[in-house]
Amino acid sequence: TGRPVNQLWGLQAERLFIDDSEIKAMPRQSFSGLYYPGDIKYTDINGDNVIDDNDRVAMGYPSVPEITYGFGINGRYKKVDFGVLFQGIGRVSFFVNNIQPFAQYERNVLKAVAESHWSKDNPDLYAFYPRLSETENPNNQQNSTWWLRRGDFIRLKTLEFGYAANKILRVYANGLNLLSLSEFDLWDPEMGGGNGLGYPPQRTFNVGLQLNF
Repeated sequence: TGRPVNQLWGLQAERLFIDDSEIKAMPRQSFSGLYYPGDIKYTDINGDNVIDDNDRVAMGYPSVPEITYGFGINGRYKKVDFGVLFQGIGRVSFFVNNIQPFAQYERNVLKAVAESHWSKDNPDLYAFYPRLSETENPNNQQNSTWWLRRGDFIRLKTLEFGYAANKILRVYANGLNLLSLSEFDLWDPEMGGGNGLGYPPQRTFNVGLQLNF
């Protein structure tokens, strides 16, 4: 009640744990039997000294865009014609999730994980990725502000130029999905949340010849 349709809910993440003494002094996090320095530290919202599903709060924008828009223009000057179309979405959020490089069948590691993760040699409490693990780590895979991202983007969807030599012959070149602008840069934002392993929208180029009889 009082929330948008498709509202996202999750835990409030503070940072990564510093050491074992901090873990012992904090409320128990119930999502995993054991958790260690470098794992995500959550906030006990309701103050019952246990962090569980009752500590989830509404966060971000809905998972379905509140704004969907597009605009474009088509024109002609003498024998040259052109057309351009932009499209985008706004006020939408999603969770990055199911990224467990060494705990699942896939063995490739996202560049963001390779470049920024907690380790004993680099105990960055705000690294992109928490402590790496050979097994699944339920504590770190909870939907939370740690993984929350905005999915807004604007895209140059199509661009076309043509030249009509006469009433019969026209040559043209066009492109699809040429440019995207978004604060989310792990993968194409139109793919939404998850782990980025889906097939992204393709950038394509075409050159053609049009004959009119």
